[in-house]
Amino acid sequence: MTARLLFSPAIAFLVGMLAMPLTGAAQTMPHQSPNQSVGTVNCASSTCHGSIAERTATPVLQNEYTTWLRQDPHTQAYAVLKNAQSQRIAKNLKLAQPAHEAKVCLDCHSHNVPASKQGPRFDKSDGVNCEACHGPAEKWIKTHVEPKASHARNVENGLYPTSDPYAVAKLCTGCHVGDSSRPITHQIMGAGHPRISIEVETFMALEPPHYRIDDDWRERKGAFDTGKIWAMGQFATSANLLELIADPKRNRQGIVPELMMFDCHACHSPMSKKDWSKDLALTPGQPRINNASLIMVQAVVRAAAPAQEPALRSLIEQLHIQSTSPAASMQEIERIARSLNSELNRARSVVQKVSFTEPIMEKLLKELVTMAASNQYPDYASAEQAYMSISSVANGLANKGNSQLASAVNARMDRLLRLLNNDERYDRKQFQTELLALKAAVGG
Repeated sequence: MTARLLFSPAIAFLVGMLAMPLTGAAQTMPHQSPNQSVGTVNCASSTCHGSIAERTATPVLQNEYTTWLRQDPHTQAYAVLKNAQSQRIAKNLKLAQPAHEAKVCLDCHSHNVPASKQGPRFDKSDGVNCEACHGPAEKWIKTHVEPKASHARNVENGLYPTSDPYAVAKLCTGCHVGDSSRPITHQIMGAGHPRISIEVETFMALEPPHYRIDDDWRERKGAFDTGKIWAMGQFATSANLLELIADPKRNRQGIVPELMMFDCHACHSPMSKKDWSKDLALTPGQPRINNASLIMVQAVVRAAAPAQEPALRSLIEQLHIQSTSPAASMQEIERIARSLNSELNRARSVVQKVSFTEPIMEKLLKELVTMAASNQYPDYASAEQAYMSISSVANGLANKGNSQLASAVNARMDRLLRLLNNDERYDRKQFQTELLALKAAVGG
């Protein structure tokens, strides 16, 4: 297996600073569950999940709590709300409460559930804790240790299915992108919050592992497919974006649309740069929707469900044209976003059934590098996603035994990384040149 490359300081900062709970198509999201959250301390016994070292007597490692407590940056999600930066953000937003007490902050920086759903040992200062991702434990904390316990039964009792690729993608993107229940607004960003970005499989790979993918895990939960996780992460991010655009109650901020739907660098770039291109917008001066995840989805669909691609591509083109046209109306953009979201869900339902075999992953990798030839990565956000996505897919290929192709990719990834180290100095032409060289190396 090839070594996993690290990425830019801007992205690494997010891993350490931000929290991430949310999710599920059919499953209730942890923060919206009707069940009571009993508190992380209930998992901390040395005979449960609080062992200092891994154990072999049971299928689980039993040191999960210890790993989370000692290594996981999510434990600091609440604590950072008390630092000077968070205090300044709260002041700029004119919040009635300090950041560590304000709902808008706690929703993502802790497991923020109503007081009526907090057990006697619950402590919000735990940050993004066990129940923030695995669901309130009131009903499953007992059944998950029964002799005949099953994963399916635990899920019925409120355990969140983090082994399901789309469910875990919704969980992570809910805070790292924002969704309808916990929207992240341009006001929050303007108040001083760091720029938000995520690629689910990459972030999961950087998380300290508190599980082992072995035969027992697969027997209980099914296949663990990094390629599928990457793909579902792109679908989830795209769905969150389209829901924002399509909702007139959310996509308004005074007399202008909610600016979180746009690429940050469409506006936040040096005035002297003068780098407009027809690939950035229909006309000069028009901000471009941050469609980096939609670009990735197109690659997924072409590789795994090509019959779904024409309809999806047509609607993405319509959204891009309408959103950068001076003559467009918000009502028309909202309509296209709703249609595109429906088409996105249809494509996702097909992709979810596809096994991400080595040939599919190889095709997907070549799609990602080939898209550079048509300048599909014109802005920093799409280039950032391209880098993380190519890395994720190459890692998936290595896991499936194709280390030769993965090595060919990883041999050039440091060149791409250097071009992403400073978003304000990003040069799209240099990035495209490096991607074309990578394309030649892997035969895209």
